[in-house]
Amino acid sequence: MRLTLRGKVTATLLAVGIAFGVFAMVTPENADSATGAVSVTSYTVRPGDTLWAYASSITPAGHDVSETVNELMDLNNLDSAALTAGQRLVVPVEAS
Repeated sequence: MRLTLRGKVTATLLAVGIAFGVFAMVTPENADSATGAVSVTSYTVRPGDTLWAYASSITPAGHDVSETVNELMDLNNLDSAALTAGQRLVVPVEAS
């Protein structure tokens, strides 16, 4: 069986595509973390505290309080913003 020019080009492109796919699958990719070590302290929740109010008190002027809330929830593995008196929160020293 003989291939036409179009068949040869198609077979070559297919082979190159398969080789590229195999190479992409076996080449390891480096995991990259955008954040480094974070200096933290802790805070003990008082009766009546809310996560938003506490985040507001530690968010630098001009920054978004919702980002601080999200950071606190991530650092403390919180599923919700509900806090309990006596609960200890891990707090970044410089909140975003």
